[in-house]
Amino acid sequence: MKHLPKHLRPRWRYLAVALETEPDTSLTRSDFQRAVWYAAGNLLGDAGSADADLRVLRFSFDAAAGEGTAAVRARHGEVRPARAALACVSEVGGDPIGLYVRGVSGTLRGCTEKYLD
Repeated sequence: MKHLPKHLRPRWRYLAVALETEPDTSLTRSDFQRAVWYAAGNLLGDAGSADADLRVLRFSFDAAAGEGTAAVRARHGEVRPARAALACVSEVGGDPIGLYVRGVSGTLRGCTEKYLD
């Protein structure tokens, strides 16, 4: 199967997200991904969450400190709905969580170097 030409490929934006929980809370990437999808589905509906196409690409979490970071991918024109959906995430796996978007970048490398490292 051939690749699409560059002008036909989907364009993405990458959101750098900081995570905060109580210390000694176990949090996995799959649990966080499920919470993001659930929040997007509830806020944006099925069609809106499919348009945003939120995906957790990078995830790191220190359970002892209760802090972590994540890089979430969203479609180019759907950054505002993606930020709103992320703001609706209040708990992951029954544990309360606080998160905020540190910044938005056009590449995953730029996102991790500028906001997550």
